[in-house]
Parts: sequence; C-alpha cells; structure tokens
Amino acid sequence: MAGFITILSPCILSIAPILLAASTQGTRYKPFGIITGLIISFSFFTLATTAIVQATGISPDIFRYIALGIIILFGLTMVIPFLENKFTIFMADVARLGTAIEQQASQVKAEFLSGFIIGIALGLIWTPCAGSVLATITAIAATQGISLTTILMTLSYSIGAALPMLLICFGGTKIIQSTTAFTPYAHTIRQIFGVIIIATAVGIILHADVFIQEKIAHYFPSISIENAPLLHKELNMLKRSNGNPNWNAMKIGDKRIAPELTGITDWINSQPLTLAQLKGKVVLLDFWTYSCINCIRTLPHITQWYKEYKDKGLVIIGVHTPEFAFEKNKQHVEDAVKRFNITYPVALDNNYQTWQAYDNHYWPAHYLINQDGMIVKTHFGEGDYVEMENAIRALLNLPFVEKSPTPSPARPAVSDEALAKSEAVEGQQITPETYLGFERGDRYNPSLQIQKDKAALYQSTQPLSDDQVDLKGNWTVAKDHIHSEKDDSEIILNFIATQVYLVMQSDQPQQIMVLLDGKPISQIKVHEPRMYDILDLKENYGRHTLTLQCPQGINVYVFTFGGEDS
Repeated sequence: MAGFITILSPCILSIAPILLAASTQGTRYKPFGIITGLIISFSFFTLATTAIVQATGISPDIFRYIALGIIILFGLTMVIPFLENKFTIFMADVARLGTAIEQQASQVKAEFLSGFIIGIALGLIWTPCAGSVLATITAIAATQGISLTTILMTLSYSIGAALPMLLICFGGTKIIQSTTAFTPYAHTIRQIFGVIIIATAVGIILHADVFIQEKIAHYFPSISIENAPLLHKELNMLKRSNGNPNWNAMKIGDKRIAPELTGITDWINSQPLTLAQLKGKVVLLDFWTYSCINCIRTLPHITQWYKEYKDKGLVIIGVHTPEFAFEKNKQHVEDAVKRFNITYPVALDNNYQTWQAYDNHYWPAHYLINQDGMIVKTHFGEGDYVEMENAIRALLNLPFVEKSPTPSPARPAVSDEALAKSEAVEGQQITPETYLGFERGDRYNPSLQIQKDKAALYQSTQPLSDDQVDLKGNWTVAKDHIHSEKDDSEIILNFIATQVYLVMQSDQPQQIMVLLDGKPISQIKVHEPRMYDILDLKENYGRHTLTLQCPQGINVYVFTFGGEDS
C-alpha cells in the first residue's frame, strides 16, 4: 500500500514522462518489460547499494549517470532513424540468441527486452519520497544485513509502486494505438516522445526534477498514509519479529550498535563514507541543520575537535537533516559549510533516513561511536562540550581536560508541549521558539483569523499579550512559512530576550526595516535562505515589541531567541 500511494506524490514526476513516452512505442509487451525491469532494478539497488559501494569504492552516482545515459540513448533512437534501425536489429538479434523459434515470438521477446532495459535504468534513477516503510527496509538491511524479510518487503514496496506505473504505460499505449487520427503522424509523434525522454533525463542530471518536486510538494502536499497508526503498528511488529527488540540501536551490554548511514543523498567535503569503512576509528555524528541557532552555537566546538583530533583517529560526520524544504538544496548547505568553516565530511540526509535509523528527535544531536562501531555516548542540544571532548579523548587514549560549565538546553526537532515552555537563562525567562507557518504556528494573536495557503489582508490588533505574534498587511500563511504579498507588510512580535534570530528567504536581495518598541533601529538585507541576526540587546534584557516591515516577496519561517549567555 505504501508503494502504491507513491503515485500521488511528486516523486513520480521524475520518471512519469519517460514511462509514458517509452511505453507508447511498440507492442503491449513493452510496458511489462519496463515494469519488470524497474521492480528488479529498484529492489536490487535499494538493498545492495551500500554493499556495492563498500566492496568497489564506486560512487552510487556513477550507476545513476550510466542509467541516464541509457535513457538518453533510447530517446535518440526515437529521434534519429539510423539509430532506430540499428537498435531494432540489435534487439532482434539478442531476442533470438540461443533459440530457433518463429519470428513473432522473437519480436515479442525483443519488445519485452527493450522495455526491460529501460526499466532497469529507471529503477536506478527513481528515488521515491522516502516514507517510514522504505526507511524501515533500508535501515534493517543496513543494520542487520539482507534477509528474506527485507527482500520480500522491498519487492512488495516495488510492486505496489509499479502497479500504477503499469496503468500509466497502458494508458498511453491505448490512447496512441486506438486513435486513428494519430496514424499519419506516427513518426513525428515518436520523435516528439524521444525529445521528451531526452529532456527529462537531462533535467534529472541538472536536478530540475528536485526543484519541481519541491514546488509541487509545497503547493500540493502529498498524502500521509505512511504515517497512519496502523502502518506504524505493523512496522514495529516487523522490527520486533526481525529478532531486534530495540531496532534503532541494538544493545550489547550497556552499549549500542551504531546503525549504518543510510539514504544519504549527497556528500560535502568527502566521498561517500560508511561506518563499516570507519571501523577502527572514533566517529562523532553531529545531526544539525544550518538555520538552527542551537546547532550554529555548537559548531565552533565541533570544528575545533576535528582540527585537534583528526590526525589522532577521530572522524566527524555532520549529518545535515533539513527542517525546512529550502535546506535540502545542496548549494545552500555548501554555502553554510564555507560560512561556518566546516572542513569535516557533511552528509545530506534529505529524506530523514539516517535520522530515523537513529530514532533522533533533536537539532543538534551528537552520537559518539567507538572503534568497534558501538555508540558509547549521546548528547542532545548545546553544552557538555568538555564532557564530550573527554569522552573522545578517552577513546583516543589521551588525558582528560577540565570540567565544563552547565550545559544549555536542547532544541526539540518537533513541537512538544513539555519542551515548548519558556527556557530559563540564568533564572530569566525568554520567549520560546516561534514558528509562523500554520502547521506549527501556535503563538498568533487569537483574534487573528489565519487563512491557510491563500493571500489575505490582516489587521494588527495591538497591544499583544506576552510572546504573541501578529500580522499586518497582505500575507500568505503556508505550511512552514509566511510570504509577504505586498510592500510594507508587517510582523509584530511581543518577546522577552536579549537576542532575536529569524529564518528568512527572498528570491532577490531586499531590505527589511527593524523597529524596536516603535522606533526604527536597523535594516537587514535578506536574500539567501538562512537564519539572520535581528537583534542583540546586550544588557537590555526585558520585554519589548519587535516590528518587521517587509517588502513583497519575503518568506519568513521561525523566530528563535537567546539570553545573556546564549
């Protein structure tokens, strides 16, 4: 079922044009070949990619580019008659190998085999939106090896996803073959479909499919059947039945086996790494995201540890798991890596598969893994720097350093009533993290009638109660952010803190005006999607009203705050 409903997600868009175009050329046997190849290829590489990379050292991207090359070649055979003739003869010869059967059967085999090759390539390039089912499969395979259970699960998922794809294939074939008006233009139609295939493959190479998926996912959110309680119950039973009662971190004594890095979409500062490769090294995993103020505050300590201990046997991997859609963009993460002087490897966990494998719930979160691949220490949030450093030094057989001061509080990854209360900084209250999108925006003035996913005119009703936020002017309130529709749109916030930070984005450089208690104090230039420093009141701790005057085209995500020692 989880595989079947992927047809309703934006992920299908990366291969739908190729499926439709390829299946309309040839007999009804070709779609069966395409789908058979896709199921086999996707199932095999879902389970075996980690093992192949580990055994050969070849980047999984190489296989992906080979597959895209095959698809482009197939598209060229539809556009260029000479290549079409050569390809047809080749496939017929392959189909007749080792047999002496009649021509019709050979043609059926040739059509099926032609589709099968396309399906194999599609299985390599298709990356479905990873939900809990696929994450379960990949994590079980990574931590416990490939078993009959994981093979059957992967095949079930692949078949479920392939069934609606088969309908797409047959739908296109039926339309073309049953409409006589198309007959005189068959050659031209074939060439048009060939161009569509080539353009789609080139778009995937240039990551245009990811951009389109993000846009469609924003405006048309996919269904969430994979989060259904019944499905989660079945998954938990599967994890237990697999002989592992604590699936995410199996225990041996008082230690836990570190799950393998899984579902990593890209790497920065490094070739792909696996924990199996790093046996014999001390490994520190840092789950972070570049717009998180708590993560940013930990980075000087982590980069210093890497500088000091990398030559003594320490490997640090920053697992970048995004909180907002724009944080999935590799270029944005690369810019942040340079900005924060990060030189250690950074793994892009855009589909949350490694996050889920570790059952993580916080930004930042640190997992220290010893030379035998066991998790020996964890820490969530800021602080405990010297304690973590001493744990690293102990594994490296180095003497301890002095104790650290009281740690800072953690930042929850999701809304949590118990953690959403105001933090205490040296006994002083500060305003909690304040989201503005309607999914987690729970601090709006109650009299404000929020209109979801559509432009609306809002009238501010000051004065605000403590820690409340209000809007004035034309705004669209989306799932995870708000968007200013006209100039002079305003955000008004009642807060108590000494520092205020805000995650924002604009498609072009623009200035926003910052007012404190009604008085203009500064302007901030907004462009790239990241966290911006809005206020630093230093010793002027107290309750204030912050007003931001935003021009048209600003996306605003979340306020975070700091106290005197933040």
